[in-house]
Amino acid sequence: KRRFASRLWLLLVIFPLIVAVLSWLLTAPLNDASKPKSVGAGLSAVQIKEHGGKQVDLEKAKASAEWPLVRLEGRAAKLVLLDVLVAAAERLDRVDGYTATFHKQERIKGRLGPPQTLSMKLRHHPFAIYFKFLSPVEGKEVVYADGQRGNKMIAHSAGAARFLVPRLALPPDHPIALADSRHAVTDAGIVNLTARLIHYRQLDLDDPMATTVLDRVKDARGQSRLRSIHAHPHPQPDRPFARVEVLYDPHTFFPVDIRNFDWPQDENAGDLLLAEHYAYENIQTNVTLGPLDFDPSNPEYQFQRY
Repeated sequence: KRRFASRLWLLLVIFPLIVAVLSWLLTAPLNDASKPKSVGAGLSAVQIKEHGGKQVDLEKAKASAEWPLVRLEGRAAKLVLLDVLVAAAERLDRVDGYTATFHKQERIKGRLGPPQTLSMKLRHHPFAIYFKFLSPVEGKEVVYADGQRGNKMIAHSAGAARFLVPRLALPPDHPIALADSRHAVTDAGIVNLTARLIHYRQLDLDDPMATTVLDRVKDARGQSRLRSIHAHPHPQPDRPFARVEVLYDPHTFFPVDIRNFDWPQDENAGDLLLAEHYAYENIQTNVTLGPLDFDPSNPEYQFQRY
């Protein structure tokens, strides 16, 4: 009994010490000794204009952008939508940054995860982003600032996992960083979404099989939105989704809600499964965001060790 008690005592003392040592070794430092060259995660309106290899006249697009009052489809819809997207890009280029509530739901490895809600801050130049998860599990935080901390994102989990690894520093495209997300944090934001939409809508212009429909709807909260629906009849290497539905703010033309649907599989032919859903609400562009907003040492954040 004495021997058992002695071993139990050692286990109770030594094991926590080992966990504590590992915790400190695996925890990324908060200080930023190096200032590497910026990698340019954000896109300017000029870069968006050239996205996809085609030139678009921003001023002409801005002047001609007007959403149809009634349903519109075909090539006319494709041309109108490109004008609207480029006008949105021009407006975004005048925005230094914003705060918003971000919603996402993603299918990862065939399984659709639960809807998630996050608060976010985003600065365009130089690109920087901060996320705090609000639901379904509250507490996780992620911060990334272009050119800071070796161009690595700093993140911490919520709950018991923080006792083992209170904080990690990882490249945004690291497999661990993408374990529960389809995209790197550097791909987030309305500017990057607009750039991708422009790229694929330019492809649609030269693709007679690609369909585009423009109309007006109410979203789940009863707000008036502009909507574009895109579909393709057959899988193609440059078409990651069979169907795309986008909602736009009627005043700014910003894309604020997107649903992408996977190509149907043989076992459920005809059914389109939701691949990913992203939405922005409570967008505030009249905010001033400074370095401390994207610094993990911000005392309002919880990146410190326990």
